[in-house]
Amino acid sequence: MQFIEFKKEHFVHDEKNGNYFLEIPKEEVGFGEIKVQKKQEDETLSEMEYEITDDLNHVKITLENPQDIRVNF
Repeated sequence: MQFIEFKKEHFVHDEKNGNYFLEIPKEEVGFGEIKVQKKQEDETLSEMEYEITDDLNHVKITLENPQDIRVNF
């Protein structure tokens, strides 16, 4: 399994919906299953709540608040 890490600064604030999102091109993560984990300050990973919207060109990850994350694919 491969992964990409993102910092909370990568997220865009959606003022209309009051949440934060990040879009990743499909060519980077492929068409398989995606799992998102929160990076803790001690560099461990934990489960978190997130929403994934998947279309042909992008995967959109939506969070209530921006976090440092790892996207496994």
